[in-house]
Formats: sequence, structure tokens, C-alpha cells
Amino acid sequence: MSSAGERARWRAPAAALAVATIAILAAPGPARGAGAGPPSGEGIELRAAAPQGSGAFGRWRIDRFGLPAYEYGLDERVDPRAAQPEIGGETANWSQVGNDAIVANAFNHGYTQLFSQARLYQWTNRYDPDSRHYAGGYGYLRLADGRTASTLYLDQPPGADLRREFGVGYARKRMRFGGISVSETTTAPFGDQPALVDEVRIRNLSRKPRRLTWWEYWDVNPVDATTDTNRGLGVPGYSAARRTLSVDQAPNALDGDPLSIFLAAVDTRVAGYEADTEAFFGAGDRALPAAVAADRASGATAPASVEATPGRAMFATRTPLALRPGRAVTLRFVYGVAHRDRIERVVDAASRGESTWADSSRSWASWVPRADLGRRLAWLARELAWDAYMVRSSSVYEETCGHHVITQGGYYQYGLGRQIAFRDPLQHMLPMVYADPELAREVLRYSFEQQTADTGAIAYGVDPMCVPAQLGTSNDMDFWLLLSLSEYVLATRDREFLDQRLAYRAGPAGAGSGTVWDHVKLAVRHQETAFAPGPSGNYLMGTEGDWSDFATSFLPATESVLVTAQLAYAYPVLAEVAELRGDDAFAAHLRALGRRNLERTRAEWTGRGWYARGYLGSEQVGRGAIYLEPQPWAMLAGAPDAERSAALVANIERYLQGRGAPPQLGGPTRIGTSQSPARNDPDVTETDVTGGVGDNNALFVGGAWYSLNGPLAWALGELDGTVPGAARKAFDELRRNTLHAHAEAFPEHWIGILHVDDACNSFYATHPDRCGIELLLDLGETNGQITHQPAWSLFAILRLAGIEPGRRGYEFAPSLPRKRFALHLPRVGIEVEPGRMRGYVRTESASRLRLRLDPPTEGRLRRVRVRLDGRPVERPTRRGGAVTVEARPGADRLVEWALRYR
Repeated sequence: MSSAGERARWRAPAAALAVATIAILAAPGPARGAGAGPPSGEGIELRAAAPQGSGAFGRWRIDRFGLPAYEYGLDERVDPRAAQPEIGGETANWSQVGNDAIVANAFNHGYTQLFSQARLYQWTNRYDPDSRHYAGGYGYLRLADGRTASTLYLDQPPGADLRREFGVGYARKRMRFGGISVSETTTAPFGDQPALVDEVRIRNLSRKPRRLTWWEYWDVNPVDATTDTNRGLGVPGYSAARRTLSVDQAPNALDGDPLSIFLAAVDTRVAGYEADTEAFFGAGDRALPAAVAADRASGATAPASVEATPGRAMFATRTPLALRPGRAVTLRFVYGVAHRDRIERVVDAASRGESTWADSSRSWASWVPRADLGRRLAWLARELAWDAYMVRSSSVYEETCGHHVITQGGYYQYGLGRQIAFRDPLQHMLPMVYADPELAREVLRYSFEQQTADTGAIAYGVDPMCVPAQLGTSNDMDFWLLLSLSEYVLATRDREFLDQRLAYRAGPAGAGSGTVWDHVKLAVRHQETAFAPGPSGNYLMGTEGDWSDFATSFLPATESVLVTAQLAYAYPVLAEVAELRGDDAFAAHLRALGRRNLERTRAEWTGRGWYARGYLGSEQVGRGAIYLEPQPWAMLAGAPDAERSAALVANIERYLQGRGAPPQLGGPTRIGTSQSPARNDPDVTETDVTGGVGDNNALFVGGAWYSLNGPLAWALGELDGTVPGAARKAFDELRRNTLHAHAEAFPEHWIGILHVDDACNSFYATHPDRCGIELLLDLGETNGQITHQPAWSLFAILRLAGIEPGRRGYEFAPSLPRKRFALHLPRVGIEVEPGRMRGYVRTESASRLRLRLDPPTEGRLRRVRVRLDGRPVERPTRRGGAVTVEARPGADRLVEWALRYR
């Protein structure tokens, strides 16, 4: 492997690079060639025996489609381990079921709640037992003798055997009762349909013919997540021709064109329906509704309801069946939310094919990234596939904004009903650049259109109906916009995107539109004027702070070293985009800004061996205690030399990981690195306000944050060859921020097994197993499923695998401490073994693509053989431990490369 200095020269401006390169113009040919790995989902299978990280609640496995699935086996009705202490002992544990348009929460109890952001941010069927709204997504099996069992786990009767599974894009329940088996699979069909498909396969296990009835139940209880109020409803209706129940939501002051909620039976007989909770449940209860007990459907419809009052609407259909011994039948239902004139199209698209579950799973299996890190790390390969699913399935379509966005999820989405903060989707999209570039483009479009035309001001976030969430200003929003745009353009070579016209958000100067490049320049101008460096030379804090919300008040601070370090890294990278576009003057301006910020960052080195956090007037903040926030970005920007890098890494380990710390602090950490040292650490000489995530924090905000530790793992990997053991330390940081790490450390804690919050308590806290921000847990009454953990795990593994784009092309310089590994994504991949590297890349344009291949070896390569698309490359350029070649890939064409070396 080349030195850090040689790797830095790879990213240097053209004028500073004097390396001759042999240009190999790959002739047109098929997308696949000999000698390189296949794209994503092909060639690498997840190992079935990888249950590590399952915790006490069930067991990870690999399903029939080769995808991760979790068998939930804990009986939450009697087992105290099901209780979640962060939300008052609630036992409703859930997994995400989603696609590109909607998300749903499938619960261990057996019901599923559907969430839409198309217009208002809302549930369509929120569980509310006090008003007899039980969400649905389950059904009732009624036998001829009157015995009845539902697939709601809470109500399973004696003699019923009900098993639950959460998979990629689906939730599944399997029940045996009275000689009948029921397999019910609720799927968010792969793609962009705003619906769930419930497939119910019923088999007669007995030796005699059986008559029975299946009642499909989905509730209608639309709740605005932002205001926590019920939406008004019209009177439900039924179309016999389409076997579809539907109800319109009532318009209100914010949403004048609301969506309709519907349930359609597809190729399934319907012999009656109920659309009124009073008629359906009657004198019965959730376990045995009156209509099911009588096995009669009245066809009753609920009266209209007004806003802020729970209505009575619901959907249930009755399907009588006669099954011969051993025979089975599959029923299919589509439940969703759409404009009335689109319901038929949604139903048809969502139910295309013989099995939505199978078709959707095959699509996911062909898309999810695949990794092979060896048998001992089979759990990590499984988790990376799950991570990719979690990120993509967190996307939703916002009709008023006109784009998809990858939500932050959790209490921000479901509890507060807001798309906050602006910076978060821009982080989530980073790995999607390599897995789903159109989704990455959508997030960029969504984000650029939040700029005002006059100043480029960006609101803190977005509220329903694309209304700006004005919660104060933050001085890092432009940074994330520019960083993500740079990653996308450099990775895809999609220069045409820079010429697309995007609207501005209406402001004092009106709206209008500009090219993406206009938006980029506006973002730089806004950063350099609205938050221009203050007296200390660092960027002024926003009224809200920087990455750390409330930092302005709680640190307190008036200037941010964090943002100075971030832009010391981001401006030179954006300059490469400018050079790729041919805007050399703007590139020079960006490089000058980057040099200024780098010099300022270097000047913030404290006497104790880390970079300061900021300033309060002329007083430096972060001199007597280390804040994690600026450290990774200072490393990435190249601020510390080798000596300072070693000191900085040692201090991160001592104070933020608890390595070599006094034993009473409870270290070392078993999960991610802490943002703050412990308040009772005897060597900490600076503290600020109390509070934040967990307790015993010396500094605000405390806790271990995935959006801080992802960049830390990446930055540590960049120090490979500079700091002894840096590659191992980087990989260790990545592993400690996995779900597996939390589940192994705290197996009886649900959050941290299938998903997790944005932060967990630090190692020194009273309850190091707990996760989440207490204020938001209380306000939102929900936890888990924040998108930072899976997004940053994916992006960090990409960087540690050595995949990094630049103006000229790609560098493949792995720093993973593995002799053999493989990582395949739809747009890029790499495989490494002793004496050999190979991989592929797919870009969006036909511009020349330079590949710098830097294998994990020490010293100069003595002998190399390189192939591009299966053809040998004569006399490739060699410099130190790296080889450089060029290809002309063609638009959306795979370029494959292979390197053998000694």
C-alpha cells in the first residue's frame, strides 16, 4: 500500500500531478467481462450459520431468498425482557417494512401500522385500543365448529402455535390451529407503490375436507403525526367490481387534496365485508369480534367523522373456504393510501405476479450489497445487507416537494412528524450513491430546492406539505449539501446533473430556478457570508448551533471549529467537481478557502493533544476536555502530522473509549466511541451543562452517536501507514457501531438488535445499555429505527474497503485488516486476496476513468499484471506501491479490472 502522502497526491489538482499514465481505451463490449467480480446480489451468498448478535429475543437466519431474517421468539406477554425501559416498559417491539414510497412498522404483537409522507406525515391505521382501533395487518381463522384464532400474537388461544419473522421488506406470521396452517406475509412490494400486500396461505393439514372462513382485518385510524390528532373521514364505500373498500380523508386547512385509504382483495373471493368498528366488534372483543363469532358480514359502513375525533371506519372482508385434505389456497389483499383516481393502478402494480412476497424478495436479493469477510465475520456480511435494506426502505415520496427523501426515522418521523434535520438525509444518501444513484439524486434535488433564491438560506428541516421547519439556523447545512453533491458527482461522473434546473424555495426575492451548479455556488456564498469566520477565524455558530443542536446555548459557543474542519475537507473535494466541470476559477477559489480552513484547524491544536471544539468570544472551548465532533474531520482534512495523529488517536482511546482509563469509569466501551469524556474522569478539567444522552457526561451532548462514529471509522482508516495499527482501530470502530455489537453487549435490550436510535448511552453512564434522546423519547413515545447507524456502517465499509472517487476516477486502496475480503454493490465492487485485487465500477458517463489500484502491500511492487474488461494492459503506470490505468467506460457500462502483483 502507498503512503498517506502518495494517496493525497492522487487527489491533488492536475497542475500539481506529474504522473504519466498509459491510456487504455476499452473497446465497446458487454457489461460483464472476464476477471472481475459481479455486481451486487450475485456470486456471494450469506452464510446461514451467522446467528451472532441475535440477543435474547429470537434468532437471525437467512431466508429462502438468501436475505437476512429475524425469527422473533420471545413471549412478550409473560417475559419481562420484552419491556423497553426508555419508553415506560412498552413491550411492542417492531421492525421496519418499507419500499421506496412508504414505510410500515410491523410489531411483535402481530399488527402492522402504515405510514405515509406523501402529503401530511401520517399513520393510516394507528393502534389505539381505547377507540377499538387495532391497526390490522392480521386476520381471523374461523373453523366450522366455531373455534377461532387470530394471527395477532396477543390473542392466540390455547392450542394455537404462532411464530413471527421480520425480513427484508416483509413481516411473516405462521400459525397452526385445529389442523389448519396459516402463513400470513405482509410485504411492502419492492419499488414505488404506496401499499402493503398481505398474502395468506391456508392449508388443510388434516385427512378430511374442511370448511372454514378467513376474515382479513385492516383498520382505518388516520393520525397526523405532527399534531397527534385524528384526521377526519368520509363514509367508507365498497366496489364489488374491484372488491375494494375505500374511504376518503377529509380536507383540512393544510391538506386540501388528501389521500384515500383502501383495502382490495386480489383474485380472492369476498363474501361480505364490514366497514364499521361498532358492527364488526359489536358485543365481542379484539380476540373474537361479534361478526367473526357469528360468521356473518353485515356490510355496515361507519358514519363520517370529524378531525381530532377517532372515527369508526375500518376494513374487514369475509372469505369462506372449502379445502380438501392436504390442499392449500392463497388469498391476497392490498392495503394502501393513494389519491382515489390512482387506487386501481396501485393495486394492479402492487399485486403483479403470482407472489408479491417472492417477487419483492428476489428484487431485494438482486440489489442488496454483498460482502464476504470470512466465516468469523459472517454476521457482518449479514448485517451489511440488512443495513442497505434499512436505508433504502427508509425512503418515502413527498408529493408536494415532488421528490423522494431518505427519512431520519424514529421519533423524528413518527413521534414529531417532521423531516428534521436538513443535514440527515444528505448523510443517509452517501452509500446510496453506490447502490441506488437515482435515489441519491432525488435526495439532492429535494435538498437543493430548500434553498431560498436570494441568500441561499436553508431551514432547519421540512414539515409536511414541504413547509420549511423554521427551528433556528445551523451553520453546517451547506457543508452537508456540498459534501453529498461532491460524492455523487465524483462517484457517478454525472456532470449532466450539474446542469439540471431545480427550483428555489420561495423567499423575499421570490422563487424561480437555477441549475444545480448555481445552487452549489449559492451554498458556498451562503456559508461564507451568513456564517463568515468570526474573530477567532472559525465559522460563526447558527442560532441553533452546528451538528450539535443547541450547542450555541449549551456549550456555549459563538464559533465552531467543527465546521471549519469539515469545510477544510469538503472545499478541496468540491474543487475537484469544479475541475471536472471545467470551472477552474471556482475551483481555485474553493482551494483557497480550503487552505485557509486547514490552517485555522491546525491552529486549534490544544496543548493536551486534540483539536478545540469552538470559541465563546475569545475563549477557546474544548481545551480541558476532548469533544469528539471536530476530531475525525480534522484527520480527514489532513490537519495533524504523524506525531499529532498518534497523540490524537491515543486521547480518543483514553477519554472517549475508556481504554486505560480509571476502572471506576466502566470502560473500555463495548459499543461506539463517546462524544464526551466522563464527568467523573479525574483528568478532565473542563465541563459544561449537564444533560444530553445518558448521564455523567462532562460535555454536551454526551452519548455515542452513529453520525460521529461513522466519520471516525473512516478517518482512522485514512491514517493507515501513519499511525501504527490505524487500520485495525478503524475496523474496530466500525464493528463497535454495528447492531451486532450492541446486541452482544446488551442481549436483553431490544433496541440495538434490528434497529437503533441515533445515539446510545456512553460506557460510563448509569445505564450503558440504553439508547435514545430522553426528551424525544418522552415527546415521541417511540424509539429505534434511526437511519444513521445503517447508513454510516455502509459508507464506512466502502471507505475502509478502499473505494474513493476523485476528479480523475477511482482509487482502490483497501485498509481493511483482512487478507481476503469481497464487497459488491450495484455500482462498485472490490475483492482482495494475497497477490490479487479485482473489482468493477459503473458510472453515468463516457468520460475517461482513471483507476488507481493500490493493493495492501508494503513497499514497491516488483511485478504486476493488469486486465481491463478481460484484456491485458500493456505497461501500466507504476508508482511506489500503486498502479494506474485508464478506461473509457461508456454511459452506464460496467468497467471491470483485475490486478495480480508481487
